[in-house]
Amino acid sequence: MNRLRLLLLCTSAIAMSGTIAYAQETNGENITKLPPIKVSVDKEKTYKAATATIGGKTPQTIRETPNSVSVITKQQMEDQNLRTIQEVLTQTTGVNVIANDTVSSQYYARGYALGVMYDGVTSYNGLTPSHQFDTVIYDRVEVLRGPAGILRGVGEPGGVVNLVKKKPQSKFGASLNLSTGSYSNNSVSLDLTGPLIKSKAIRGLVSLSSVNRDFFYDYTHEDKFTIYTALEVDLLANTTLGANFTSQTSEVKDPWSGVPTSSATDANGHYILLDVPVNTFYSPEWGRMNYSTNETNTYIEHKFNNGWKVRGNYNLRQQNFLWKYGYTYSAVDVATKRLDYAAQAGDYDYTREGYDIFVNGPVELFGRTHDLTVGFNQDNYLSSGISGSNRTYRTGVLWGDMSNFAEPNIPFTSGAQSRTRQNGIYFQAKANILDNLKFAFGGRTTNFKAASRSIAPSTSGLTWKPGAKADNEFTPYAGIVYDITDAVTLYTSYADIFVPQTQLKADGSTLDPRTGRQFEYGVKTDLADGKLSASFALFDLKDKNRAYADPAYPNNAYYLNAGEISSKGYETEISGEVFPGLQVNAGYTYLKTEYEKDRTNQGKTYSIQSPKYQFKLWSDYTFPQSSALKGLDVGLGVIAYSSAQSSRGWRDEVVNKGYKVANARIGYKFDEHYAIDLTINNIFDKKYYESVGTPNIYNFYGSPRSYILSLKAKY
Repeated sequence: MNRLRLLLLCTSAIAMSGTIAYAQETNGENITKLPPIKVSVDKEKTYKAATATIGGKTPQTIRETPNSVSVITKQQMEDQNLRTIQEVLTQTTGVNVIANDTVSSQYYARGYALGVMYDGVTSYNGLTPSHQFDTVIYDRVEVLRGPAGILRGVGEPGGVVNLVKKKPQSKFGASLNLSTGSYSNNSVSLDLTGPLIKSKAIRGLVSLSSVNRDFFYDYTHEDKFTIYTALEVDLLANTTLGANFTSQTSEVKDPWSGVPTSSATDANGHYILLDVPVNTFYSPEWGRMNYSTNETNTYIEHKFNNGWKVRGNYNLRQQNFLWKYGYTYSAVDVATKRLDYAAQAGDYDYTREGYDIFVNGPVELFGRTHDLTVGFNQDNYLSSGISGSNRTYRTGVLWGDMSNFAEPNIPFTSGAQSRTRQNGIYFQAKANILDNLKFAFGGRTTNFKAASRSIAPSTSGLTWKPGAKADNEFTPYAGIVYDITDAVTLYTSYADIFVPQTQLKADGSTLDPRTGRQFEYGVKTDLADGKLSASFALFDLKDKNRAYADPAYPNNAYYLNAGEISSKGYETEISGEVFPGLQVNAGYTYLKTEYEKDRTNQGKTYSIQSPKYQFKLWSDYTFPQSSALKGLDVGLGVIAYSSAQSSRGWRDEVVNKGYKVANARIGYKFDEHYAIDLTINNIFDKKYYESVGTPNIYNFYGSPRSYILSLKAKY
């Protein structure tokens, strides 16, 4: 709490004063004191993003992008108090969020893991299950569902999340958010931005956040601090240089990995989920997790007079993860009410380094103006760490009896390193065939190389061993956008992505890469004078060339590129202002995944952890100024999932029946600067499992009814 109080004392005077002064350029002799400048930010409340960059490297409207794209705006994050990326993606159409522990999660779309880009710079294996920065540093979160190989290179075909940071503004602005809530959930955050010199050629931004909270399950506590600083400089009239730095520390006492099941099974052979209080925490209280993440980003952009521009971006993210905890290692025996425990510890470092440079501009051809982007990017990833475990920490413990769980000494007995490097040249062209018909096409040529080895304290396998590899693998992309009217657009697209494989064919060669290819067909429209967007999409995704055991060699581990999986379904989404004062973001997804060709699972569901149906709604209504209730706004939302199975592959053994949860909010704006709001999650206090894993772990209750009360100041 000391950091929380310090941040509050240091910032409240700044944020609530309503004035701030320019820095004055002087010659070192005479200093002129400028009068205070009143700070104000005039920003229209909206859940509809004007543009997104995730469909390419330059901003374009959602209708211009022939793919399924969702954007969670800063306004919606603020309205719902969405502080973490996990909370944001839980609210995003078509995304399935599955917890790993207290602070990290897995993210899926269309049955596959999502990838990540940091301000457009791709990062291999950077979203699941890596710990992410809080939303205090982000302007918006963009999600493209479906293969994104032209943007990423190697990856699963579920899609990609682009995390877009806030940028310094040329107009002064300040905000302060103080909140408290259930389970001692206390936080304070501050934003301050504006020009640093009178000409506004140098602009700065600083964001600070401190979170101190318990959880709805017993004992667990998190202390988290985030600082984000950014600077932009206009070097020339058409040249901008930017740099930012983010640091976040998260210390978790007694992290939680979920309750076990009963060892008993029901009539269908499914393990029976325990019906225990939602605050149940039966793990040793000495557990801990510490994350420390630093990210440095620099970029430079120059705009030429002929409409072309060049942009270079460099991103370096370094993270340390230190952990030690105990966890349940068996189901609860139905006869004896006893179970086993295990313990583990580790210390890992992760480094993700990315470069991206591209040129973009107009091309005149056949009497029309077209758009062309050509670029190169590279992504380096290194994981290095040591770990140890105790698989027989406690055996035959009575369920609920946590006495005598002394902290064990867990020596580090193994070490591992892995590294990947990929780079590629990409291009994307947008041809204006007719005034209302556009054809987008492009591709990427990717080189990928992975290797791994053991390190001390391991005693063998210390030399680098080659892993998955790809040379000049081409990933094509194409899309057609047809405007039926000024407000309605039809589109279709083809996209793919690949994953190198290491299994061997009978001739000794390595299998060709898996390929995730997708056809998508949809319609997008702007309604309510362009303030509301709506979309409907059908998708047909095939995961081809999967490893398939070669039937000609039953006694040898040889494979064919013959396995195939399908992921089919549809999505519909609306976002923006339905009528004056009412903002909505809602989406519905139907998904069916199936093994179409597989030696053992043919005809079965592939992504058993993904619900077939999901519905997400958040709406917020602000009463008009002419109303007797002016200043008041209310919000209401629902999240609903159909049944799903184990997040760890226990097919037909651990099953969740699905759930529906309602959330609400009421806020009051005193004037243009000050507001208060109350967010209530799970307003009907429904008891449910949010996701299930195995008989011994990863079965998580959803949060019971909880509230967050916030006081907000903006200038």
